[in-house]
Amino acid sequence: MKDEKKQTMSGGCPAGTHGHGEAYGGTIDTKTDALLTYASYLQVPELLRLQKPQSQPPHHDEMMFIIIHQTYELWFKELLHDLDAVTAAFRHVAESAAKRDEIYEAARLLRRCTEIMRVAVSQFTILETMLPSHFLAFRGKLEPASGFQSEQFREIEFLCGLKDEKLLRHHDAAPEAMAALQRRLREPSLHDVFFDALHTVGKLKAARPKATDEERALAVRDLYMDEQHFRDWIDVCERLVEFDELVMSWRLRHIQLVERTIGMRSGTGGSAGSSYLRTTLDKKFFPELWEARTMLEQPPQ
Repeated sequence: MKDEKKQTMSGGCPAGTHGHGEAYGGTIDTKTDALLTYASYLQVPELLRLQKPQSQPPHHDEMMFIIIHQTYELWFKELLHDLDAVTAAFRHVAESAAKRDEIYEAARLLRRCTEIMRVAVSQFTILETMLPSHFLAFRGKLEPASGFQSEQFREIEFLCGLKDEKLLRHHDAAPEAMAALQRRLREPSLHDVFFDALHTVGKLKAARPKATDEERALAVRDLYMDEQHFRDWIDVCERLVEFDELVMSWRLRHIQLVERTIGMRSGTGGSAGSSYLRTTLDKKFFPELWEARTMLEQPPQ
């Protein structure tokens, strides 16, 4: 009986089947002095109370619409968590010329970021199961809320180097969000510290603030032309390009979804809708990494 009790946790799941072992089944929740469970660890009851449809009576598809967007915000939270760590790794390289461990860790976390973005892109197919007429049945209740008000997506843009102070106006009603975004504007971006690190290891001759776009692209080209000695850096470059590519894919799928659902209507927040979104398609976080491909020379035969 002792062994049987040890193997059982709330919900009927054997301890360890979720990969956390004692994290779910063997510790005490100090707030309640109760045995920690799957539900209390993940705060499932609180999580499931966060979906509050605005339509009355609630339209069936509004629940899915809310859950998809809440899921995006959770993924954005994880992306910020990981991209901040990648930025810190590059900063360490830039400050101390430390290399192997930091570059490995940056590449590992960037792989996760690309997989998260791949999932984020694929989630649009779930939204596409909603008929345009079904969305219009509750769309009016969303005004003046808008996707432009996603603080975390804007943080991702600022963190990666696409900083546009004019976009802060979308966050006037949220002082905490405004403070976080202003901090992102002031801090060095992932783009900045990546090229700082290249300067430290001797692949970017000019100090980063003085380097031109062409010089940065040439530094990246030089990495690819010396694959034998810079495979770890090339791996990082490939992951940065892939992340960039997937964010652009996310923008495109967003536009396609908007046009499929509401056509050329204006956005709920007063934006120009898909016509504005199309102006964002050419935005790249790391344009020099793309330009370097044009500069590559044919290797000797």
